[in-house]
Amino acid sequence: MIRLQMRGEYDPARKIHHRFTDLFSLLFVDGNPAGVKAMLHEMGFIENVLRLPLVPTRISTLQRMSEIMKELKI
Repeated sequence: MIRLQMRGEYDPARKIHHRFTDLFSLLFVDGNPAGVKAMLHEMGFIENVLRLPLVPTRISTLQRMSEIMKELKI
């Protein structure tokens, strides 16, 4: 996406960006950084451990995030 944009190929870059729109919005539904950490955990990069006062994302958010990631093959 970035390489396309840097070459001035805005329409193909925009198309890729819009594929991720739902996932981007889910990252912040339950507050930052909970969503980002949940996604990184789903990808196998980190443990999903938060310190108070932060709390994990809701199960419904995590399930939807997981579904979208599977659709996108992430």
